[in-house]
Amino acid sequence: MNQRGSATVALAGAAFAVVILGSVALGVGTGVILRHQVESAVDSAALGAADVSRGVIAGEPCSMARELLHKAGVEMVLCKEFEDSVVVQGRRTSGLHSVIATARAGVVDGGEK
Repeated sequence: MNQRGSATVALAGAAFAVVILGSVALGVGTGVILRHQVESAVDSAALGAADVSRGVIAGEPCSMARELLHKAGVEMVLCKEFEDSVVVQGRRTSGLHSVIATARAGVVDGGEK
């Protein structure tokens, strides 16, 4: 039996496996980065909306949240005002990844020290 060229086939198979594993790692990494960016933007939007809600900044809470999310490239899905907090939800899709994040910000103890 002739084994000529078998090393080439084995090397080609190994190279193919490395390319596939690298592609998977890149896809997972991209998803993790996207999730971090969306969560950070939604957190900032909720904090900004809570500042408006408490009167620290002039304006309307959900308008502030929408503006902050828009600057970050995130679509606002939900903005709901409660007596003591604001809940903001945002979404961003990039390629195969779609991330939705939710954040709540407000005053826990009524703002008293």
